[in-house]
Formats: sequence, structure tokens, C-alpha cells
Amino acid sequence: MVGRWLRRGRVVGRPASVQAARLGTLAAVASAALACGTLADEPAAGLATAAWKLEAIELQDGRRLEGLIVDPGPATPELAADEISFVQVVRPPARPMYLIVWGALAADQVRSTERLPPAEHEQLAGRVRAFRAARKQRLEQTDAIRLERTEQGQSRYEGADFTLHSSADAGLTRDAVAQLEQVLGGLAGLVPPPPSAERVARFDVQLCGSAAEYARVQESLGIRLDNPAFYLPSRRLLVAGSDMPAILAQRRAAEENLAAAGQRYAALDRALGERLKGLATDLEKQGVAAPQRAEVVQRARLRWERERDTEVARIEAARRENDGLVARADRAFRARLAHEAWHAYADTRLRPRRDATLPAWLDEGLAQVVESAPLEAGELRLDAPDPARLTRLQAAFDAGLVPAVADLLRAGQEPFLRGHAGGVSASDSAYLAAWGLALDVALLRPVLSPQALVRLTADGETDAVRGFERLVGMGVEAYDAEWRRRLRSLRAGPAEAAGAPPVTRAP
Repeated sequence: MVGRWLRRGRVVGRPASVQAARLGTLAAVASAALACGTLADEPAAGLATAAWKLEAIELQDGRRLEGLIVDPGPATPELAADEISFVQVVRPPARPMYLIVWGALAADQVRSTERLPPAEHEQLAGRVRAFRAARKQRLEQTDAIRLERTEQGQSRYEGADFTLHSSADAGLTRDAVAQLEQVLGGLAGLVPPPPSAERVARFDVQLCGSAAEYARVQESLGIRLDNPAFYLPSRRLLVAGSDMPAILAQRRAAEENLAAAGQRYAALDRALGERLKGLATDLEKQGVAAPQRAEVVQRARLRWERERDTEVARIEAARRENDGLVARADRAFRARLAHEAWHAYADTRLRPRRDATLPAWLDEGLAQVVESAPLEAGELRLDAPDPARLTRLQAAFDAGLVPAVADLLRAGQEPFLRGHAGGVSASDSAYLAAWGLALDVALLRPVLSPQALVRLTADGETDAVRGFERLVGMGVEAYDAEWRRRLRSLRAGPAEAAGAPPVTRAP
């Protein structure tokens, strides 16, 4: 979720109610590439990520599984010589990859197998190993990030591409550094800087640990944007706010309350026997017959157990809700850093000359494509549209809110700045249209190669429509009609993250 503060999120306090970092170099990406072979099995059109070449087995029940056939080697007590060990590789479009280990499959369970040639098999095995090791490596590298303390009491990080100053806590700061380094590494693999590009100076990052500080930074820069992050090309400055510290503090306070409630119910449960014994004694003194006493005591026991189970379930539900809020806030934080990292990368690494500028529609559109792309072992995987944005764009088409492509091309940066004359709804529609255009030329009708991207940058805003028509090979009006039909016909998959309005770049 990007584009608005998460302070509206509620941390439940009553029972009733980190990644592989480049660390300043592309060493991790290079290491993964060496371990995994080339990142794309075959040349991918546009900026789409090529699918992995996988092996396959067909089970006797007709199921076909794709992944890695693990060579059994010599027979062992755990794996007979005629058994097959299989690791299923699942890469859902636009969603994170995962592995399913099937373990040993007896020969009579398998109808057929499809194996890759030895070299391609080893490449796939290396990729699976790298993927498995990525989480541990990510955590180790994040923990190893070195932060310095400045005289102003902030944390400072010096990398190969940027310098970061942060008033947030060390954990969040390291996460931000790791995310930026990893995204920059993924971008270098996705859109390598061309030889003709002039590498401009490094950029700076200011990470604000509170909404109040973020507002002060905006005021000091003379801007006012309703966004949780922005990139300022004139200063080569990326500024990001985060409400993670506040959310984490709220969750800690809520967890203390929930833990105390759980302890009270546990203590009451331990004392249940004594309470029931006292109840039975009182009933006996009142002359209640033994059968009736047993019935009353049993009803009291059942009533307490229902109350206890209900309250324990509420406590656990509150914890799950709080964990979900933190997870959503973390995803949103990483997404907006990825978004702004694209702006910084395009500004400092892809410009063929100092006065060249990437067209605003493409800059804003690709930033949204990048922010929702799964980031796996140093690779940004672009293989499908973000379901949430696609649903919103199709709704905007139906409502007649999407501007003409020609108008968007000519408008420049103006439609993407919140608080301008168009208002929030116009800004959202422009963002959605820019995302849809970038998605189309990069993945669906893939004509946007890294070289074409640099050519568009060189064209700048001098003749945006003509440059676009050269890119797509047709007139803009004809393209507009085809584009709308193409995007309307796409089916949105399950959305795992809310499609909130995206962040923008300051002028």
C-alpha cells in the first residue's frame, strides 16, 4: 500500500475487539548470477522477465508438477535407487515464488519425467539453491549493515550509489538500506545503464522516523505533497517517511495488554478446581442434594470453559490482526522505497546526457510496475500486472475517468502532483493510466527495451507524442483504442496488497 499514511490503521489492544542487500555494490547480484547462470533463459521481449526452464514429472493420478528433479545418486536408507526426489517450483505471476518439497516418490507413483539437458539442469539447481539461501543471506547482510552516528543524532549510511541519513531506529534504517540496495541491484539487472548514459552524481536519502519530521522536511524544501515519499531530481534527494515506529510501539503496548489478559485467564483457569470445590461446599451447606449439586457444578464448569475459550480466541484474533497491520505497513514501506528507487535510478543512471529527462508518464508508470514486482534473490520479476491496479484501472475505464493517451503524453509531470488543480481523483486517474501504459509497452505489447527507454529519455518532452508513436509503431489514436481494449480484456488475479494511490516525484 502506498500513497497515504498508515496511521489510520488500528492496533488492537483489548481481547474484545528484511531482504538481501547489495551493501554498496552489485556483488550479491553478481554472485547470484554466477550461481544461477543467466537471469533469463531466453531473450525476453520488452522488460518482461523470462520464465525459468523447469523439469517436470507426471504422477499416475494425472497431476503434472514442474520444478527440479533431484538426482538420487547412490541408494541410501532414506532414498532407494529407483525413487525420485522432486522440488516443485511455483512462480505465481506478480506474486512471490515458493518451493514445495515432495521428497521421495516411488517409481510406481510417477508416470513420466521430463528432464533438462545437464547444463540447464545444473543452472536450475543453482537457482533453487540460491533461492533457498536468499532469506538467510538477506538477514545476515541486513544485520551487517554499518551505520554511523552523526552529530545531529541521526544514523548515517554510505553506499556506492547513495548516502542515507535517518532519524528512525536502527532496525528500520537497516531495512531501508537493504531494500534500496537490493532494488537498485535488481534494476541494474533489469535495465542495465547503457554505455552512452552519463552517470550523474550519487543521490541522498532522508528517512524520517515520524510524520511530524516528514512534514518539517517538506516545509524546508518548499513543497507540499500528500505522499509518504518522493524523489526531488533538482537535489537528487529521496525523502521517505515511515509510520512503522509508531505502529510497532502501538503493537508492543497492545501485546502487553493482551499478554496480561491471557495471564489473568490462565490464573483463573488454574484456580477453577478450588472455585468449583467452594461452590459445591456452599451448595451442601444450603442443603442442596448431591445430584443437584453435581449438576450445578458441571454447569458452572461448562460456562467458565465457554467464557475462557471465547476470550482466548479474542486474544489470538487481536494478535493476528495486529500482526497483519504490521505486515501491511512493512510491505507498504518497502513498496514506496522501491517506487522512489526507480526514480532515483532513472535520474542518475539512465540519462544519455545531463539535460535529458525520462517522459513523466513512463517514469511514473514504470515506478509503479517496479514497486509491485516480486524481488527474489536479487532479481526484479516482471511477469504480470498488479491485480489491484488492474482492477482499479478497469473501473476507471468504465467510469470514463481515464484521460486520452495523447493528453497524458503531452501533460508532462503536472497530472502526477497531488494538490494541483486537478485534485486527488484526477491525479489517481493519471497514475493508473501511466501504469497501464508502462505495463503495456514493457510487458503486454513489449516494445520497450532498455535501448528504447534511453531513446525516449533523449527525446525528453520536446515531442512526446511523436516519440511515443515511434515506440509503438502506430498513431496515438489507434494505439489508444487498442490499449483500452487490451487492458479491459485482462483478467485480474488475486490481489495480496491494497492498491492505494501511488507516490510521486516532486518537480
